Amino acid sequence: MGNTGSGLPRGQAPDGSRGAIFRWECPCQEPPVLLATYGPRGRINIKVRDRYWHVVGQVQAICPRCGAEHILDLRGNGPNGDTHGDRAPGGAGHPHPGREAR
Repeated sequence: MGNTGSGLPRGQAPDGSRGAIFRWECPCQEPPVLLATYGPRGRINIKVRDRYWHVVGQVQAICPRCGAEHILDLRGNGPNGDTHGDRAPGGAGHPHPGREAR
């Protein structure tokens, strides 16, 4: 099992319970391009080269393969209650929730 750097196994909450880790992906190819992972408490984890970013709230990412702009909003106040949203380069909205990591 992997380690999150906090001494807890991946997916393990401080209270000992296990939380699901979800993948935020761009579906431009098969397999999909991983943009980030996030948990049920809204913490978004991003790895870029040798840097790790941990963010809460909203994140914008550009797919390194196709150049599409994606926005992940875990604040819970997205349009129509949708907390996940993607925007293609032309500005068209495409809701695309991440799937649970395996």
